Amino acid sequence: MRTSRHVQRRPSGSFDTDARTSAQPSLPPDVIAKAGRRLSLAALTYAIAYFLAYGSGRLTADWVAFWDPARMPLTPDVWAGLFIGLSIALFFFARWSDIDGRRLLDLGLVYEVVGAVGIDISMAWGMWPENTLLMGASWVCVWIVFFPLIVPSTPGKTFLASLAAAASTPVLYAIGRANGGPPLPTENVIQVVMANAICVGIAVVGSRVVYRLGSDISRARRMGAYRLVHKLGEGGMGEVWMAEHRMLARPAAIKLVGTTQEDGSLERTPSGHLHRFEREVQATAQLRSPHTVEVYDYGLTEGHRFYYVMELLDGVSLEELVQRYGPVPAERCVAILRQVCHSLAEAHAMGLVHRDVKPANIFLCRYGLEHDFVKVLDFGLVKRAQGESDVRVTAVGSFAGTPAYGSPESAVGEEGTVDSRSDLYSLGCVAFWLLTGRTVFEANTPVQMLMRHVNEPPPTPSGCSELPVPPELDAVILDLLEKDPRARPASAAEVVARLDAIPLHRPWDQVRARQWWERNRPEHQWPAPTGTPHGPVEASLIQPLHAGARSGD
Repeated sequence: MRTSRHVQRRPSGSFDTDARTSAQPSLPPDVIAKAGRRLSLAALTYAIAYFLAYGSGRLTADWVAFWDPARMPLTPDVWAGLFIGLSIALFFFARWSDIDGRRLLDLGLVYEVVGAVGIDISMAWGMWPENTLLMGASWVCVWIVFFPLIVPSTPGKTFLASLAAAASTPVLYAIGRANGGPPLPTENVIQVVMANAICVGIAVVGSRVVYRLGSDISRARRMGAYRLVHKLGEGGMGEVWMAEHRMLARPAAIKLVGTTQEDGSLERTPSGHLHRFEREVQATAQLRSPHTVEVYDYGLTEGHRFYYVMELLDGVSLEELVQRYGPVPAERCVAILRQVCHSLAEAHAMGLVHRDVKPANIFLCRYGLEHDFVKVLDFGLVKRAQGESDVRVTAVGSFAGTPAYGSPESAVGEEGTVDSRSDLYSLGCVAFWLLTGRTVFEANTPVQMLMRHVNEPPPTPSGCSELPVPPELDAVILDLLEKDPRARPASAAEVVARLDAIPLHRPWDQVRARQWWERNRPEHQWPAPTGTPHGPVEASLIQPLHAGARSGD
């Protein structure tokens, strides 16, 4: 038996309590997760720059003065090849190793010091002409400033690594003097040391800026007891993130409600909508059907954006299912519709009308040991339009829903007549999509689409599908698509009874469902609870849409 769902609103600003009380901020997990890429970029840059600098110097007359093969235990080419080869090896190791990101960052600090030694390695044998003057900032200075900007670390560690790298020049000079190198003017040595010291200060300041920015991002990603880990997708209603509970090992999905602005950020949730969102989330949380997405929590961010936390699902929306794999066979369509009806029946019994039943809001997933388990999303949350040119997105004005799947009564704005039977009409549109891979009507604008729902009779699914559709299923869908709500089935339970009566040659059972999932979508491994994913998360509550179609069975 499932436990009762109790959702309590968290006050605005409560999500960052841990960040405010922590003794020291930390880099966000996605920055740590990308440590390998950052370190590999630094190593590759070093290898290329070293090759170009050494190679160009090899062609000049001054090369022997600074790289005299007779005075070195190994030839200059071997020394150069050693540091270039080490950098290339580190590039591949950091790029494809499974080592923890924090360890990679620490390894990078060691590499920073080794890289600085490699730049001035020839000084260890005292190979510079007498009365030479070292002018301006050296390549070591450039390396000290460049490295922490690419491979971030804590300011303290950055200071120690940068100081060690800066010390490589005077240390190698001292070794070179011991090996018979001519003395440089004292003021010139001081100038070089001061330049390196100044670069250490610049590196630490840059590190603090990057580090503080990272901690701000990390703090901004904390919501209630949850912390955002990985962005899963975005749509007309906002963004969806994979999240983790800071006390439990349970992953979750967080939806940030809001319209995306031109700069990529989400707008503040209007204060007039907050009470409605709160009421509707609380109502959704009372639904106990296993086929309704479970809501864990909700609240406001510091930016006054409404968010709610729900279970994380591993699967695909019906929209992506058909777009990627093609129309489904009739028996699979029946199995999916029965589960959707289970969710809608409970909601309708509680007086809730979904108002936006569509393929994108119905999720097909692996759930425990079951396959092809349906979850209905986004109960009662009114959505905004992203553009009038797309008839598949929510329209503006009084119409609440998606034009391609909207009922005639909702299209003409008869709010008093919009009830549970409006959801059933949308369910008929979903069934048509599953069987045919197209919407019931085609149109160029949302208004045209709505008017076709109001005025034109729908085609039969069997006449638009390449797969066989039983006449009884045709009849159920056409009854769902009746213009007059009174002519449609009276309830979702009645739809289930009629679906159960349809004779199917080969029912869609768990054996067939499991075979389909194993063949088309192998078991997905979520990122570790530490929130450091090593690759993109495939399954989400909002999936990217891909072209192409394959057989649904």
